[in-house]
Amino acid sequence: MKLAEATELVRVPGISKAGQSDASKRRPLIQPHDRVLDQQTLEQIAVSVQQQITPKVALEGLGEKPWSGHPRHQCESLLCEISGVSHLFGDELGLLMAVEKMLAGRHLRARMAIADSVAAAWALSHEANMKPLTLPKKKDSHKDTADSSKAKQNRSSPRIFHGGLIVRGAEDTARAIGYLPVQSLRIAAGTVSTLARLGVASVSQLLSLPRSGLATRLGRDLVQRLEQVQAEVDEPLIVHQAEAEYAVTLTLQYPTADLEILTDRIKRLASQLTSRLMLQQCGALRLSCCLNLGGRKKMNLDVGLFAPTVDADHLSGLIINQLESKRIEDKVERLSLMVTLSGALRSSQSSLFELDETQVSATGMTGAAISRLVDSLSGRIGRDRVGYLELQNDPLPERAFDVLPLAGNAISPTQKRRKKRRGQSTGRWSQDVQAAINHAMVKPAAGDALRRPLALLAEPAPIRVAWDGTDFSLRVSDPHLPHRIRFNGADHLVLKHWGPERIESGWWRGKSIRRDYYRIETDQGAWWWIFRNLVTRDELQRSRTPYCWMLHGRFS
Repeated sequence: MKLAEATELVRVPGISKAGQSDASKRRPLIQPHDRVLDQQTLEQIAVSVQQQITPKVALEGLGEKPWSGHPRHQCESLLCEISGVSHLFGDELGLLMAVEKMLAGRHLRARMAIADSVAAAWALSHEANMKPLTLPKKKDSHKDTADSSKAKQNRSSPRIFHGGLIVRGAEDTARAIGYLPVQSLRIAAGTVSTLARLGVASVSQLLSLPRSGLATRLGRDLVQRLEQVQAEVDEPLIVHQAEAEYAVTLTLQYPTADLEILTDRIKRLASQLTSRLMLQQCGALRLSCCLNLGGRKKMNLDVGLFAPTVDADHLSGLIINQLESKRIEDKVERLSLMVTLSGALRSSQSSLFELDETQVSATGMTGAAISRLVDSLSGRIGRDRVGYLELQNDPLPERAFDVLPLAGNAISPTQKRRKKRRGQSTGRWSQDVQAAINHAMVKPAAGDALRRPLALLAEPAPIRVAWDGTDFSLRVSDPHLPHRIRFNGADHLVLKHWGPERIESGWWRGKSIRRDYYRIETDQGAWWWIFRNLVTRDELQRSRTPYCWMLHGRFS
């Protein structure tokens, strides 16, 4: 939009107190466009997405000429590879909601789309019509606290999910992008003008034309964009690398692969780096060592730390431990140490009196000792294998927690304010009376220690069930609690049971999951947590044996 047009749009006539129009007095605030600031802000958001969502984040790549509908010719989008990370947020919709929540902290809102190809996701996010989605209120699962004032305050209002499309599969993708204009394919403005003269305005019309003729008349670039949007060819992503906050470099006079020499040089660089950090009163949380080898090869060693530190020996030791386990393919020509994430140093009160050996052993696991232990384990077995559990407000047991790495985070788990508590949104109790076994049903309270088993199976395991006069079977037609259970070749008789407790997932989380859980006690002294899936009326009509019982956890 031209500046004159924008000025006329914001200059809305108003009525002053004297009854006269004050349109002439209202002047718009005009500021020059800062391309550098836009780029820096987008890079900061990319780093935040890498830290909180997925590490594979790339800035939008630009060609030699601006695309149609993209006149500024600068990066305005982030391209993310989310394979293998969406389950950390429940599903893909949960991932989009996590990104929207992260951006809301920056007072930003984005148009987002998930598709099988980068080109399709870009087209949908820029040109598709997105309507805000109203998510339902969170229900309180406990009746005894439903009328209390505290429970009323905890009830959240309906949430609005403002932007996001999820399109999967070749047919759904073709249907979704078919309604979009041709400029959504990131093609030149001249090509769009030529297609308009030919009467081609939408992507579906363009896809119906033979590609051989398009390549001859409109160029190979247009055909390449069609191949990319249909996921026929890959569009590589160049992962964004955050600029180092602090860095030191040493060029070796004589290239070498001698481990003793490299160890000495790394210690020297670590001493220089920590000296710079101490001047700013901050410590390293993420450290990267880059070894430039002969033939333009590089070798990167990354270290994440539990707490900010300026201990040069500790930092160099973590790098050297990794270096000793690697095979150096060529001689090293240059060494670089970079702090990609830093944090404020923490101070601790030292003891006034000297401690004896017994006191030292009793208080050996101090904060510094724990930090060093976490750093050492993360460096030896991998950062992703040393983590902590973070409770999630999700009714499904397998989604009730996330495992996050302890080292290399901007905020350590000890600094987080945990607002999530056990027992929130854990489902609702079913009122069905089970007549199969004549025992009183006792519903465990929210504070009951046996409400949830301490040991959950990685995945629920199927169990064979039977009633009096029937044989064991995996799938049955009777929805009632079984009398006998066979698991791993051993038969168990159900003596007591508590339940059922019904747990369901939200419809907005994808395929609905509906289960009835029971806590049972067997004749062999085992306490188990079992469930069966609830079936719909159509599933009941299609199958004679629709029910399947699963073991999800053990209490003992």
